[in-house]
Amino acid sequence: MQKHFEKFEDKVVNFLTKASFFSLILVGCVIIFFLFREVYYMLEMTIRAETSSAYYKILDSILSFFIFFEFLTLILTSIRHKGHVSLIFLLSLGVTALIRVLLIYHDNLIGVLAISCSILILIVGIIVLKKFIFPGDSSEDHL
Repeated sequence: MQKHFEKFEDKVVNFLTKASFFSLILVGCVIIFFLFREVYYMLEMTIRAETSSAYYKILDSILSFFIFFEFLTLILTSIRHKGHVSLIFLLSLGVTALIRVLLIYHDNLIGVLAISCSILILIVGIIVLKKFIFPGDSSEDHL
């Protein structure tokens, strides 16, 4: 009985693994579509830029492009490492996302300070992980 359960368990795990990889590939293809669509809109807005408000729309489009690019990078990293994404990589994505927010959010001084402190905390976390949790580890699994 135990042997049959282990075979069933292996089949279910194998099926779910393949389904999750297929789903990641599908989501990656959708993100690639939106990435190219964003590039098209960005080029179209650049050609038709008449007012100063159009520049803010172009900047917003560039930031959206990088959001799609980061999601695509996250999916590729997940596929490459068989479903595992390192904590340092996720913290790095958080830093870049907060820097992007800092670029467009500069009206409130307290908000800018809070975002800057958040960036500093994430960078300190990355340094602590690299220095104390994964010391001397030169593999790319934790980068």
